[in-house]
Amino acid sequence: MARPTPERVDPWLLAEQEAVLEGRIALAELPRVAPLLREPGGEVRYHLRFVRDDRGRPLIDGSVQAELRLECQRCLEAMSHEVDAHVLLAVVSGLLEAERLPAEQDPLLLQEKEPLAVRELVEEELLLSIPVSPRHAAHRCDGPAAVPEDPQAGGTDEERPNPFAVLAGLKSGGNQS
Repeated sequence: MARPTPERVDPWLLAEQEAVLEGRIALAELPRVAPLLREPGGEVRYHLRFVRDDRGRPLIDGSVQAELRLECQRCLEAMSHEVDAHVLLAVVSGLLEAERLPAEQDPLLLQEKEPLAVRELVEEELLLSIPVSPRHAAHRCDGPAAVPEDPQAGGTDEERPNPFAVLAGLKSGGNQS
């Protein structure tokens, strides 16, 4: 039987113990992710390993995996979005320290001995993985790929009169007075 996800943990202590947290959380229990889902079923799996880096900072190295059922913004049908995110976070206490991190590490800003909310961390990783405008691949979507040409508009752009031509005529005619 899986252990429940702890609400808050001490990342400094877990890094000292080189602990591993793994578990599953129902997507419907994540208040910022659930409203974005077309279908709220499913769960997110996480595996987080706590260690210390060469400067003694706690590092969280792991993964977050889920299948999110989102709404395609092209056809408005349900679509699957697979999340398999690698997490590499360095716990820092200030912005200056965050700026000095190696490029492969993302900062996690926590004050000394401030607890880490595991669910919020997992939820953040899911939010970061959701596209701004989720869409099926073009060949898999029945929605409109482009706006069809209006047959009543009067043909192609070359055939239609330019509505600004009248203004150009007024401008040139007004200068000859």
